[in-house]
Amino acid sequence: MKKTVGVLSGLVVAVAAVCTAGAWYTGKQLPEVLDNAIAQSNVQLKQSMVGVGGSANLELISLESHLYSSTARYRIKVNDLMVGDEPHSFELGFVDRIEHGPLPWTRLKALKLMPVMAASNYTLEKDASSAELFVVSGGVAPLQGQTSLGYDGSTDSTVTMPPMQWTDAGGSVLKFSGLEVRATGTKDAGQVTFNGHSANVSLNVLEPGRAPWNVEVSGLKLTGDMSKTEFGYYVGTSALGVAETKAVLGEQQKVLVIKQLEQNAASEINGDTLTGKVAYKVGDINFDAKPVGSSEMLLSFKRIDVPAMQSLIAWYQKRLPELQAAQARGQAMPSVPMTEAEKAQVSADVQKVLAAKPQFALENLSFKTANGESRFSLSVDLDKPASLELPQDELYRQMITQVQSKLQLSKPMIGDLAALQARLQGQSEAQIQAQQVAQTGEMVGMIALQSQMATVQGNDILSSVHYADGMVDMNGQKMTVEQFAHLIMANLGALQPRG
Repeated sequence: MKKTVGVLSGLVVAVAAVCTAGAWYTGKQLPEVLDNAIAQSNVQLKQSMVGVGGSANLELISLESHLYSSTARYRIKVNDLMVGDEPHSFELGFVDRIEHGPLPWTRLKALKLMPVMAASNYTLEKDASSAELFVVSGGVAPLQGQTSLGYDGSTDSTVTMPPMQWTDAGGSVLKFSGLEVRATGTKDAGQVTFNGHSANVSLNVLEPGRAPWNVEVSGLKLTGDMSKTEFGYYVGTSALGVAETKAVLGEQQKVLVIKQLEQNAASEINGDTLTGKVAYKVGDINFDAKPVGSSEMLLSFKRIDVPAMQSLIAWYQKRLPELQAAQARGQAMPSVPMTEAEKAQVSADVQKVLAAKPQFALENLSFKTANGESRFSLSVDLDKPASLELPQDELYRQMITQVQSKLQLSKPMIGDLAALQARLQGQSEAQIQAQQVAQTGEMVGMIALQSQMATVQGNDILSSVHYADGMVDMNGQKMTVEQFAHLIMANLGALQPRG
Protein backbone atom coordinates (compact mmCIF):
# COMPACT_ATOMS: atom_id res chain seq x y z
CA MET A 1 0.00 0.00 0.00
CA LYS A 2 2.81 2.37 0.96
CA LYS A 3 4.53 1.54 -2.34
CA THR A 4 1.37 2.38 -4.30
CA VAL A 5 0.93 5.69 -2.47
CA GLY A 6 4.57 6.49 -3.16
CA VAL A 7 4.16 5.79 -6.87
CA LEU A 8 1.02 7.97 -7.06
CA SER A 9 2.72 10.75 -5.14
CA GLY A 10 5.64 10.58 -7.54
CA LEU A 11 3.28 10.82 -10.53
CA VAL A 12 1.55 13.86 -9.04
CA VAL A 13 4.88 15.57 -8.45
CA ALA A 14 6.01 14.71 -11.99
CA VAL A 15 2.79 16.04 -13.55
CA ALA A 16 3.02 19.21 -11.47
CA ALA A 17 6.62 19.70 -12.55
CA VAL A 18 5.72 19.20 -16.23
CA CYS A 19 2.79 21.61 -15.96
CA THR A 20 4.96 24.24 -14.26
CA ALA A 21 7.68 23.87 -16.89
CA GLY A 22 5.09 23.99 -19.66
CA ALA A 23 3.49 27.10 -18.17
CA TRP A 24 6.89 28.81 -17.91
CA TYR A 25 7.66 27.88 -21.53
CA THR A 26 4.31 29.25 -22.68
CA GLY A 27 4.86 32.51 -20.84
CA LYS A 28 8.21 32.96 -22.58
CA GLN A 29 6.79 32.14 -26.05
CA LEU A 30 3.54 34.08 -25.72
CA PRO A 31 4.68 37.55 -26.86
CA GLU A 32 6.02 36.20 -30.13
CA VAL A 33 2.92 34.06 -30.69
CA LEU A 34 0.61 37.05 -30.13
CA ASP A 35 2.64 39.29 -32.44
CA ASN A 36 2.42 36.69 -35.24
CA ALA A 37 -1.33 36.19 -34.69
CA ILE A 38 -2.01 39.93 -34.77
CA ALA A 39 0.08 40.36 -37.93
CA GLN A 40 -1.89 37.60 -39.68
CA SER A 41 -5.18 39.11 -38.49
CA ASN A 42 -4.28 42.51 -39.91
CA VAL A 43 -3.45 40.97 -43.29
CA GLN A 44 -6.90 39.33 -43.36
CA LEU A 45 -8.59 42.54 -42.19
CA LYS A 46 -6.93 44.50 -44.98
CA GLN A 47 -8.09 42.00 -47.59
CA SER A 48 -11.64 41.94 -46.20
CA MET A 49 -11.94 45.74 -46.50
CA VAL A 50 -11.16 45.81 -50.23
CA GLY A 51 -14.12 47.25 -52.10
CA VAL A 52 -16.06 48.40 -49.02
CA GLY A 53 -13.97 51.45 -48.19
CA GLY A 54 -12.26 52.29 -44.94
CA SER A 55 -9.61 50.42 -43.00
CA ALA A 56 -9.33 48.18 -39.93
CA ASN A 57 -6.38 47.43 -37.68
CA LEU A 58 -5.87 45.21 -34.63
CA GLU A 59 -3.22 46.08 -32.05
CA LEU A 60 -1.97 44.70 -28.74
CA ILE A 61 -2.39 47.32 -25.98
CA SER A 62 -0.85 45.45 -23.05
CA LEU A 63 0.34 42.03 -21.90
CA GLU A 64 0.71 41.02 -18.25
CA SER A 65 2.42 37.62 -17.95
CA HIS A 66 2.50 35.36 -14.87
CA LEU A 67 3.57 31.77 -14.37
CA TYR A 68 0.26 30.04 -15.09
CA SER A 69 -1.67 32.76 -16.91
CA SER A 70 -1.43 36.05 -18.76
CA THR A 71 -3.82 38.91 -19.47
CA ALA A 72 -3.74 40.63 -22.85
CA ARG A 73 -5.73 43.61 -24.03
CA TYR A 74 -6.39 44.36 -27.70
CA ARG A 75 -8.02 47.18 -29.62
CA ILE A 76 -9.50 47.04 -33.09
CA LYS A 77 -9.83 50.35 -34.92
CA VAL A 78 -12.18 50.74 -37.88
CA ASN A 79 -11.92 53.97 -39.87
CA ASP A 80 -14.23 55.36 -42.57
CA LEU A 81 -16.31 52.21 -42.99
CA MET A 82 -19.01 53.07 -45.53
CA VAL A 83 -22.49 52.33 -44.16
CA GLY A 84 -24.92 53.60 -46.77
CA ASP A 85 -23.54 56.95 -47.91
CA GLU A 86 -21.88 57.82 -44.61
CA PRO A 87 -18.38 56.86 -43.35
CA HIS A 88 -18.23 55.51 -39.79
CA SER A 89 -15.24 55.08 -37.46
CA PHE A 90 -15.13 53.28 -34.11
CA GLU A 91 -12.91 51.35 -31.72
CA LEU A 92 -13.61 48.17 -29.74
CA GLY A 93 -11.52 46.79 -26.90
CA PHE A 94 -11.08 43.15 -25.89
CA VAL A 95 -9.62 41.56 -22.78
CA ASP A 96 -8.06 38.10 -23.14
CA ARG A 97 -7.35 35.85 -20.15
CA ILE A 98 -4.80 33.35 -21.40
CA GLU A 99 -4.21 30.13 -19.46
CA HIS A 100 -0.78 28.60 -20.02
CA GLY A 101 -0.42 24.95 -21.03
CA PRO A 102 -0.04 22.11 -21.07
CA LEU A 103 -3.30 21.50 -19.15
CA PRO A 104 -5.34 24.74 -18.83
CA TRP A 105 -8.04 24.55 -16.18
CA THR A 106 -10.93 25.47 -18.51
CA ARG A 107 -10.03 22.55 -20.78
CA LEU A 108 -9.72 20.15 -17.86
CA LYS A 109 -13.21 21.16 -16.67
CA ALA A 110 -14.52 20.31 -20.14
CA LEU A 111 -12.69 16.94 -20.01
CA LYS A 112 -10.38 18.01 -22.84
CA LEU A 113 -7.18 16.27 -21.80
CA MET A 114 -5.02 16.80 -24.88
CA PRO A 115 -2.08 19.07 -23.92
CA VAL A 116 -2.08 22.49 -25.55
CA MET A 117 0.26 25.46 -25.46
CA ALA A 118 -2.40 27.90 -24.22
CA ALA A 119 -6.14 28.47 -23.85
CA SER A 120 -7.42 31.94 -24.69
CA ASN A 121 -10.68 33.28 -23.18
CA TYR A 122 -11.52 36.71 -24.60
CA THR A 123 -14.49 39.03 -24.22
CA LEU A 124 -15.52 42.42 -25.53
CA GLU A 125 -14.77 45.09 -22.94
CA LYS A 126 -17.43 47.51 -21.81
CA ASP A 127 -16.49 51.08 -22.65
CA ALA A 128 -18.02 54.14 -24.28
CA SER A 129 -17.98 52.52 -27.73
CA SER A 130 -19.58 49.23 -26.65
CA ALA A 131 -21.87 50.36 -23.80
CA GLU A 132 -25.00 50.27 -25.99
CA LEU A 133 -24.20 46.70 -27.07
CA PHE A 134 -24.07 45.62 -23.43
CA VAL A 135 -27.52 47.18 -22.91
CA VAL A 136 -29.14 45.17 -25.73
CA SER A 137 -27.43 41.96 -24.54
CA GLY A 138 -28.75 42.33 -21.01
CA GLY A 139 -25.35 43.10 -19.48
CA VAL A 140 -23.68 39.97 -20.89
CA ALA A 141 -20.59 40.45 -23.05
CA PRO A 142 -21.97 40.83 -26.62
CA LEU A 143 -19.02 38.90 -28.05
CA GLN A 144 -16.80 36.30 -26.42
CA GLY A 145 -14.73 33.36 -27.48
CA GLN A 146 -12.31 30.62 -26.54
CA THR A 147 -9.29 29.44 -28.52
CA SER A 148 -6.91 26.58 -27.76
CA LEU A 149 -3.45 26.82 -29.31
CA GLY A 150 -1.68 23.51 -29.87
CA TYR A 151 2.08 23.02 -29.70
CA ASP A 152 2.01 22.38 -33.45
CA GLY A 153 0.44 25.79 -34.07
CA SER A 154 -3.08 24.44 -34.65
CA THR A 155 -6.12 26.22 -33.20
CA ASP A 156 -9.56 25.17 -32.00
CA SER A 157 -11.93 28.10 -31.45
CA THR A 158 -15.50 28.88 -30.46
CA VAL A 159 -17.04 32.34 -30.85
CA THR A 160 -20.41 33.11 -29.28
CA MET A 161 -22.86 36.01 -29.24
CA PRO A 162 -25.64 35.94 -26.63
CA PRO A 163 -29.34 36.65 -27.24
CA MET A 164 -29.98 40.37 -27.79
CA GLN A 165 -33.00 42.67 -28.03
CA TRP A 166 -33.04 46.28 -29.15
CA THR A 167 -36.07 48.59 -29.03
CA ASP A 168 -36.09 52.12 -30.41
CA ALA A 169 -38.13 55.09 -29.23
CA GLY A 170 -40.84 54.41 -31.81
CA GLY A 171 -41.43 50.85 -30.65
CA SER A 172 -39.54 49.00 -33.41
CA VAL A 173 -37.91 45.84 -32.06
CA LEU A 174 -34.91 43.80 -33.19
CA LYS A 175 -34.51 40.36 -31.60
CA PHE A 176 -31.54 38.05 -32.04
CA SER A 177 -31.36 34.56 -30.53
CA GLY A 178 -27.56 34.49 -30.50
CA LEU A 179 -24.82 32.92 -32.61
CA GLU A 180 -22.18 30.25 -32.12
CA VAL A 181 -19.33 29.57 -34.53
CA ARG A 182 -16.80 26.75 -34.14
CA ALA A 183 -13.55 26.87 -36.13
CA THR A 184 -10.36 24.85 -36.40
CA GLY A 185 -7.13 25.76 -38.12
CA THR A 186 -3.71 24.33 -38.86
CA LYS A 187 -0.46 26.21 -38.25
CA ASP A 188 -0.58 29.81 -39.51
CA ALA A 189 -4.20 29.14 -40.52
CA GLY A 190 -3.03 27.21 -43.58
CA GLN A 191 -6.30 25.28 -43.57
CA VAL A 192 -9.46 26.43 -41.80
CA THR A 193 -12.79 24.72 -41.19
CA PHE A 194 -15.79 26.36 -39.55
CA ASN A 195 -19.46 25.83 -38.82
CA GLY A 196 -21.97 28.07 -37.12
CA HIS A 197 -25.63 28.37 -36.36
CA SER A 198 -28.23 30.84 -35.13
CA ALA A 199 -31.82 29.95 -34.34
CA ASN A 200 -33.64 33.18 -35.08
CA VAL A 201 -33.42 36.91 -35.83
CA SER A 202 -36.48 39.13 -36.28
CA LEU A 203 -37.16 42.80 -37.00
CA ASN A 204 -40.52 44.44 -36.35
CA VAL A 205 -40.68 48.03 -37.65
CA LEU A 206 -43.24 50.61 -36.56
CA GLU A 207 -43.25 53.96 -38.40
CA PRO A 208 -45.79 56.78 -37.98
CA GLY A 209 -48.22 56.93 -40.88
CA ARG A 210 -47.10 53.63 -42.36
CA ALA A 211 -48.22 50.04 -42.02
CA PRO A 212 -45.95 47.98 -39.76
CA TRP A 213 -43.70 45.40 -41.35
CA ASN A 214 -41.90 42.39 -39.95
CA VAL A 215 -39.09 40.15 -41.16
CA GLU A 216 -38.07 36.94 -39.40
CA VAL A 217 -35.16 34.70 -40.37
CA SER A 218 -34.84 31.27 -38.75
CA GLY A 219 -32.49 28.32 -38.97
CA LEU A 220 -29.28 30.08 -40.06
CA LYS A 221 -26.34 27.73 -40.70
CA LEU A 222 -22.88 28.25 -42.20
CA THR A 223 -20.01 25.86 -42.93
CA GLY A 224 -16.67 26.07 -44.65
CA ASP A 225 -13.46 24.20 -45.46
CA MET A 226 -10.83 26.59 -46.81
CA SER A 227 -7.11 26.44 -47.60
CA LYS A 228 -4.76 29.40 -47.85
CA THR A 229 -3.03 29.80 -51.20
CA GLU A 230 0.45 31.15 -51.85
CA PHE A 231 -1.27 34.41 -52.85
CA GLY A 232 -2.58 34.94 -49.31
CA TYR A 233 -6.29 34.33 -49.80
CA TYR A 234 -8.41 31.20 -49.29
CA VAL A 235 -10.03 28.72 -51.67
CA GLY A 236 -12.26 25.77 -50.91
CA THR A 237 -15.93 25.28 -50.15
CA SER A 238 -18.42 27.26 -48.07
CA ALA A 239 -22.16 27.13 -47.55
CA LEU A 240 -24.80 29.41 -46.05
CA GLY A 241 -28.33 28.23 -45.42
CA VAL A 242 -31.54 29.72 -44.03
CA ALA A 243 -34.40 27.37 -43.19
CA GLU A 244 -37.12 30.00 -43.51
CA THR A 245 -37.55 33.73 -44.10
CA LYS A 246 -40.94 35.23 -43.32
CA ALA A 247 -42.00 38.80 -44.09
CA VAL A 248 -45.29 40.55 -43.28
CA LEU A 249 -45.74 43.57 -45.53
CA GLY A 250 -48.12 46.30 -46.72
CA GLU A 251 -51.47 47.67 -45.62
CA GLN A 252 -53.09 44.25 -45.89
CA GLN A 253 -50.22 42.61 -43.97
CA LYS A 254 -49.73 39.91 -46.58
CA VAL A 255 -47.19 37.22 -45.78
CA LEU A 256 -44.21 36.24 -47.94
CA VAL A 257 -42.50 32.97 -46.96
CA ILE A 258 -39.23 31.76 -48.49
CA LYS A 259 -37.98 28.33 -47.44
CA GLN A 260 -34.69 26.48 -47.92
CA LEU A 261 -32.59 29.43 -49.02
CA GLU A 262 -29.05 28.20 -49.79
CA GLN A 263 -25.76 29.58 -51.06
CA ASN A 264 -22.92 27.18 -51.89
CA ALA A 265 -19.53 28.35 -53.13
CA ALA A 266 -16.50 26.39 -54.32
CA SER A 267 -13.17 27.62 -55.67
CA GLU A 268 -9.81 26.13 -56.54
CA ILE A 269 -6.49 27.33 -57.87
CA ASN A 270 -4.38 25.72 -60.59
CA GLY A 271 -0.99 27.35 -61.03
CA ASP A 272 -1.71 31.07 -61.27
CA THR A 273 -5.37 30.79 -62.31
CA LEU A 274 -8.53 30.67 -60.24
CA THR A 275 -11.76 28.82 -60.98
CA GLY A 276 -14.95 28.93 -58.95
CA LYS A 277 -18.71 28.53 -58.75
CA VAL A 278 -21.47 30.05 -56.62
CA ALA A 279 -24.88 28.37 -56.49
CA TYR A 280 -28.09 29.84 -55.06
CA LYS A 281 -31.26 27.90 -54.36
CA VAL A 282 -34.72 28.81 -53.10
CA GLY A 283 -36.65 25.67 -52.22
CA ASP A 284 -40.11 27.21 -51.97
CA ILE A 285 -41.74 30.65 -52.32
CA ASN A 286 -45.24 31.34 -50.99
CA PHE A 287 -47.07 34.67 -51.01
CA ASP A 288 -50.37 35.42 -49.31
CA ALA A 289 -50.84 31.68 -48.67
CA LYS A 290 -50.50 30.99 -52.40
CA PRO A 291 -47.68 28.87 -53.87
CA VAL A 292 -45.34 30.73 -56.21
CA GLY A 293 -42.53 28.30 -57.06
CA SER A 294 -38.84 27.58 -56.56
CA SER A 295 -35.68 28.94 -58.15
CA GLU A 296 -31.99 28.15 -58.73
CA MET A 297 -29.02 30.14 -60.02
CA LEU A 298 -25.47 29.01 -60.78
CA LEU A 299 -22.67 31.48 -61.53
CA SER A 300 -19.14 30.45 -62.51
CA PHE A 301 -15.79 31.90 -63.51
CA LYS A 302 -12.78 30.18 -65.02
CA ARG A 303 -9.11 30.94 -65.70
CA ILE A 304 -8.73 34.14 -63.68
CA ASP A 305 -5.05 35.17 -63.56
CA VAL A 306 -4.50 35.74 -59.84
CA PRO A 307 -1.30 37.87 -59.76
CA ALA A 308 -2.65 40.28 -62.39
CA MET A 309 -6.06 40.47 -60.75
CA GLN A 310 -4.48 41.12 -57.34
CA SER A 311 -2.45 43.94 -58.86
CA LEU A 312 -5.59 45.51 -60.35
CA ILE A 313 -7.43 45.17 -57.02
CA ALA A 314 -4.52 46.80 -55.18
CA TRP A 315 -4.58 49.71 -57.64
CA TYR A 316 -8.35 50.04 -57.28
CA GLN A 317 -8.11 50.00 -53.48
CA LYS A 318 -5.44 52.71 -53.58
CA ARG A 319 -7.55 54.98 -55.80
CA LEU A 320 -10.92 54.13 -54.23
CA PRO A 321 -11.12 57.28 -52.04
CA GLU A 322 -10.67 59.47 -55.14
CA LEU A 323 -13.29 57.52 -57.06
CA GLN A 324 -15.74 57.79 -54.17
CA ALA A 325 -15.10 61.53 -53.89
CA ALA A 326 -15.74 61.96 -57.63
CA GLN A 327 -18.94 59.96 -57.33
CA ALA A 328 -20.04 62.12 -54.38
CA ARG A 329 -19.61 65.17 -56.61
CA GLY A 330 -22.20 63.72 -58.94
CA GLN A 331 -19.99 62.22 -61.65
CA ALA A 332 -21.94 59.34 -63.21
CA MET A 333 -18.74 57.73 -64.55
CA PRO A 334 -16.07 58.80 -62.06
CA SER A 335 -12.44 58.70 -63.15
CA VAL A 336 -9.11 59.72 -61.66
CA PRO A 337 -5.97 61.02 -63.39
CA MET A 338 -3.30 58.36 -63.88
CA THR A 339 0.45 58.70 -64.30
CA GLU A 340 2.09 57.12 -67.31
CA ALA A 341 3.54 54.43 -65.04
CA GLU A 342 0.06 53.65 -63.67
CA LYS A 343 -1.42 53.46 -67.16
CA ALA A 344 1.32 51.07 -68.25
CA GLN A 345 0.87 48.85 -65.19
CA VAL A 346 -2.92 48.74 -65.41
CA SER A 347 -2.75 48.04 -69.16
CA ALA A 348 -0.25 45.22 -68.60
CA ASP A 349 -2.39 43.69 -65.85
CA VAL A 350 -5.56 43.86 -67.97
CA GLN A 351 -3.81 42.20 -70.90
CA LYS A 352 -2.43 39.51 -68.60
CA VAL A 353 -5.92 38.79 -67.26
CA LEU A 354 -7.26 38.54 -70.82
CA ALA A 355 -4.32 36.38 -71.97
CA ALA A 356 -5.50 33.64 -69.56
CA LYS A 357 -8.73 33.42 -71.66
CA PRO A 358 -11.16 33.91 -68.76
CA GLN A 359 -14.79 32.85 -68.94
CA PHE A 360 -17.71 34.25 -66.97
CA ALA A 361 -20.99 32.40 -67.03
CA LEU A 362 -24.50 32.33 -65.71
CA GLU A 363 -24.72 28.58 -66.12
CA ASN A 364 -28.30 28.31 -64.97
CA LEU A 365 -31.11 30.62 -63.93
CA SER A 366 -34.30 28.64 -63.50
CA PHE A 367 -37.76 29.13 -62.06
CA LYS A 368 -40.19 26.28 -61.45
CA THR A 369 -43.92 26.35 -60.74
CA ALA A 370 -46.44 23.55 -60.34
CA ASN A 371 -46.81 22.96 -64.09
CA GLY A 372 -43.62 24.14 -65.74
CA GLU A 373 -40.00 25.25 -65.48
CA SER A 374 -38.07 27.92 -67.40
CA ARG A 375 -34.30 28.17 -67.80
CA PHE A 376 -31.74 30.67 -69.03
CA SER A 377 -27.95 30.45 -69.46
CA LEU A 378 -25.28 32.86 -70.68
CA SER A 379 -21.50 32.58 -71.02
CA VAL A 380 -18.84 35.03 -72.25
CA ASP A 381 -15.30 34.00 -73.27
CA LEU A 382 -12.55 36.61 -73.45
CA ASP A 383 -9.08 36.74 -75.01
CA LYS A 384 -6.15 39.13 -75.25
CA PRO A 385 -6.45 41.63 -78.13
CA ALA A 386 -3.47 42.71 -80.17
CA SER A 387 -3.62 46.08 -78.40
CA LEU A 388 -5.93 47.92 -76.02
CA GLU A 389 -5.54 51.00 -78.25
CA LEU A 390 -7.48 49.46 -81.17
CA PRO A 391 -10.67 51.14 -82.43
CA GLN A 392 -13.56 50.19 -80.19
CA ASP A 393 -15.32 47.86 -82.65
CA GLU A 394 -12.12 45.98 -83.44
CA LEU A 395 -11.11 45.87 -79.76
CA TYR A 396 -14.38 44.22 -78.78
CA ARG A 397 -14.21 41.81 -81.72
CA GLN A 398 -10.77 40.58 -80.63
CA MET A 399 -11.46 40.65 -76.90
CA ILE A 400 -14.85 38.86 -76.92
CA THR A 401 -14.21 35.53 -78.61
CA GLN A 402 -17.50 33.82 -77.86
CA VAL A 403 -20.93 34.52 -76.36
CA GLN A 404 -23.55 31.83 -75.89
CA SER A 405 -27.04 32.09 -74.46
CA LYS A 406 -30.03 29.77 -74.29
CA LEU A 407 -33.57 30.47 -73.14
CA GLN A 408 -36.24 27.86 -72.50
CA LEU A 409 -39.49 29.52 -71.47
CA SER A 410 -42.31 27.23 -70.32
CA LYS A 411 -45.81 28.23 -71.44
CA PRO A 412 -47.47 26.33 -68.53
CA MET A 413 -45.19 28.23 -66.11
CA ILE A 414 -46.31 31.52 -67.64
CA GLY A 415 -49.89 30.36 -67.12
CA ASP A 416 -49.21 29.54 -63.46
CA LEU A 417 -47.82 33.03 -62.87
CA ALA A 418 -50.79 34.62 -64.67
CA ALA A 419 -53.16 32.65 -62.43
CA LEU A 420 -51.19 33.74 -59.33
CA GLN A 421 -51.42 37.38 -60.39
CA ALA A 422 -55.18 37.03 -60.83
CA ARG A 423 -55.53 35.52 -57.34
CA LEU A 424 -53.46 38.32 -55.81
CA GLN A 425 -55.75 40.84 -57.53
CA GLY A 426 -58.68 39.29 -55.71
CA GLN A 427 -60.19 37.01 -58.33
CA SER A 428 -61.75 33.80 -57.04
CA GLU A 429 -60.84 30.36 -58.31
CA ALA A 430 -64.13 30.26 -60.20
CA GLN A 431 -63.31 33.51 -61.98
CA ILE A 432 -59.91 32.26 -63.12
CA GLN A 433 -60.62 30.40 -66.34
CA ALA A 434 -58.15 27.62 -67.13
CA GLN A 435 -58.45 28.37 -70.85
CA GLN A 436 -57.60 32.04 -70.36
CA VAL A 437 -54.58 31.11 -68.23
CA ALA A 438 -53.32 28.71 -70.92
CA GLN A 439 -53.83 31.37 -73.59
CA THR A 440 -51.39 33.66 -71.76
CA GLY A 441 -48.52 31.28 -72.54
CA GLU A 442 -49.71 30.83 -76.13
CA MET A 443 -49.82 34.60 -76.61
CA VAL A 444 -46.23 35.01 -75.39
CA GLY A 445 -45.14 32.26 -77.79
CA MET A 446 -46.89 33.96 -80.69
CA ILE A 447 -45.21 37.31 -79.94
CA ALA A 448 -41.81 35.57 -79.75
CA LEU A 449 -42.34 33.93 -83.13
CA GLN A 450 -43.46 37.14 -84.80
CA SER A 451 -40.41 38.99 -83.48
CA GLN A 452 -38.05 36.30 -84.91
CA MET A 453 -36.47 36.21 -81.46
CA ALA A 454 -37.52 32.64 -80.62
CA THR A 455 -39.04 29.40 -81.86
CA VAL A 456 -41.75 27.27 -80.28
CA GLN A 457 -41.54 23.53 -79.67
CA GLY A 458 -44.50 22.02 -77.87
CA ASN A 459 -44.90 23.79 -74.52
CA ASP A 460 -41.52 25.54 -74.72
CA ILE A 461 -40.51 28.88 -76.21
CA LEU A 462 -36.87 28.51 -77.24
CA SER A 463 -34.21 31.04 -78.12
CA SER A 464 -30.47 30.57 -78.61
CA VAL A 465 -27.73 33.03 -79.53
CA HIS A 466 -24.14 32.14 -80.40
CA TYR A 467 -21.50 34.75 -81.28
CA ALA A 468 -18.02 33.97 -82.61
CA ASP A 469 -15.66 35.45 -85.21
CA GLY A 470 -17.80 38.55 -85.69
CA MET A 471 -20.95 36.58 -86.65
CA VAL A 472 -24.13 35.85 -84.70
CA ASP A 473 -26.14 32.65 -85.01
CA MET A 474 -29.63 33.27 -83.64
CA ASN A 475 -31.94 30.27 -83.67
CA GLY A 476 -30.11 28.90 -86.71
CA GLN A 477 -30.09 32.19 -88.62
CA LYS A 478 -26.63 33.68 -89.24
CA MET A 479 -26.19 37.45 -89.28
CA THR A 480 -23.60 40.14 -88.63
CA VAL A 481 -23.37 41.91 -85.29
CA GLU A 482 -24.90 45.01 -86.91
CA GLN A 483 -27.88 43.02 -88.23
CA PHE A 484 -28.36 41.41 -84.81
CA ALA A 485 -28.26 44.81 -83.10
CA HIS A 486 -30.80 46.17 -85.63
CA LEU A 487 -33.15 43.24 -84.91
CA ILE A 488 -32.94 43.83 -81.17
CA MET A 489 -33.53 47.58 -81.51
CA ALA A 490 -36.47 47.04 -83.84
CA ASN A 491 -38.15 44.73 -81.34
CA LEU A 492 -37.46 47.08 -78.45
CA GLY A 493 -38.98 49.91 -80.49
CA ALA A 494 -42.09 47.82 -81.13
CA LEU A 495 -42.54 47.44 -77.38
CA GLN A 496 -42.59 51.21 -76.77
CA PRO A 497 -46.05 52.67 -76.10
CA ARG A 498 -47.42 54.71 -78.99
CA GLY A 499 -49.01 58.09 -78.48
